[in-house]
Amino acid sequence: MEQPEAQKSEGVLAAMYRLVLAVVAALCLHSATRDARAASFGTNYAIVVGIDNYDGQWPALRYAVADARRVTGFLESQGYTVTLLLDGDATRESILDAFRQAALTLGENDRFLFYFGGHGHTDRLGNAEHGYLVPHGASGIGGMVGMEEVRTMSGLMSNVRHQLFVLNSCYGGTIGTLRGATSLVARDRPDYLDQITQRQARQFMAAGGPEQQVLDGGPGGLSWFTHYFLEAVQDGAADLDGDRIVTFPEMQAYLLPRASNATQTPTSGALPGHAFGEYIFDASIKQPAGQALGLMTVPSPPPQPPAPEVAQLRDIAVDFDAMQQPIHRLYAAWEALDIDAYAAQWSPSAVQLVGAKKRSFADIVQRRARLFPKLAGVEVERYQVWFRGFEDDIASFDASYDMAFYFKDGRVVRESERETYATRKIDGRWLIIENRDYLR
Repeated sequence: MEQPEAQKSEGVLAAMYRLVLAVVAALCLHSATRDARAASFGTNYAIVVGIDNYDGQWPALRYAVADARRVTGFLESQGYTVTLLLDGDATRESILDAFRQAALTLGENDRFLFYFGGHGHTDRLGNAEHGYLVPHGASGIGGMVGMEEVRTMSGLMSNVRHQLFVLNSCYGGTIGTLRGATSLVARDRPDYLDQITQRQARQFMAAGGPEQQVLDGGPGGLSWFTHYFLEAVQDGAADLDGDRIVTFPEMQAYLLPRASNATQTPTSGALPGHAFGEYIFDASIKQPAGQALGLMTVPSPPPQPPAPEVAQLRDIAVDFDAMQQPIHRLYAAWEALDIDAYAAQWSPSAVQLVGAKKRSFADIVQRRARLFPKLAGVEVERYQVWFRGFEDDIASFDASYDMAFYFKDGRVVRESERETYATRKIDGRWLIIENRDYLR
């Protein structure tokens, strides 16, 4: 039976009214949720350092100051109070003073970000590598800021809920470790954002690992690393799930493959005190006019290696954590002396290359099965993993580690080595298909 036209119109209007109410309610809920996330932090404070001019003691850089200014503009749009230290103001004393002031004033509801753009240095003593940031005026190790000092400053801010260290310098990857950096909070939990903002976070993102130099010139009049860092968090390109919040795992998944090239392989991880929170940025905030990419006029940088296509990057990002997990689990199996867990991380067709020797999966497992019963314990003192690339469905990683092997007969053997891994998804699981060990 056909309805009269008037009843049809009333029905359509009622449906439209209900739809408008639903949309408004959803927008209000989303806005309230977003406001609650912002309100969950009290003070947002950052120290931003950029050094181009080292007065001849170190080679001059071209983009560190521009990077620092752009990062400052972005952070201020996010509600941060920023201490900006450029060139001659960025001395060792001023940097450490700024850290101390942050430790004195910030509390448990606050968050802290440290950005450094400038030279880095690494020093090897025995089997240990020590990384340093090079402030203005430093002529030797004594004038630098050691990564141990940065970690100490982080520890002095133990009550500050979230901390993020962004290091655009050579050898910045020596600041922390990837141990325990994998989130324990499932991303599909309804309260995921509440969980990661309420837990303590101590995280870092570095442009390069130990013994790596990083590119000064890059796209958009900025350094290679900072351009893609801002593309990720300022432009919201790393907001992979579209909720207008960029979490640290999203930033990591987007930035690391994007900013990697033949010269530098960015890395990320956690510092002591990390309790599986995640640093976040609000991707819904638009940059004020005049602070968009490309504001500064600078000389064109030399051609750089092309970054992966955006479509491929999103494919990588979906599995970025999972493709690394066999490597992390391998180190955990060493500490647990769990031969089954160790073997489970390898493909049955995997190979291990040590010098001219080539070992099959069976050889790898048999060697460990003979070794593990002789050990009283294994301590993985430090390890880090760097993304190298993704091609033909294979993910490539560099890794370095410091391990101590405690034998039941009383011997202690320590190793500090470099290695590479290739992983591939096989029957729904990422597994190691190749390992090249003892590359130092």
